[in-house]
Amino acid sequence: MSTGPPIDLQLSDQEREMIELLQRELGLSSHAEVLRVLLHQAMKRRAVVCPTCGHMAQRSAADQASCSSCLSILQLSQGIWQAIQSDPRRPKPL
Repeated sequence: MSTGPPIDLQLSDQEREMIELLQRELGLSSHAEVLRVLLHQAMKRRAVVCPTCGHMAQRSAADQASCSSCLSILQLSQGIWQAIQSDPRRPKPL
């Protein structure tokens, strides 16, 4: 895991208390680990996973996304992300 410069956050007493509570409840060793878990959960909720290759895709509109890994264009249809265009050079899965 790469480490960057530390993030300095000004937290209220209530926020600090909540982080300490989560740290104890989740059995984590530091406040930084709690923040990583929270960021990971937020990312997973927001993430668009490409159905073609499984990598994360970037939203280009509310109901469209594109995958820079396999170059698929995705569209949200009835709550499901579907590839509406993919790179013809990419081999089809077996």
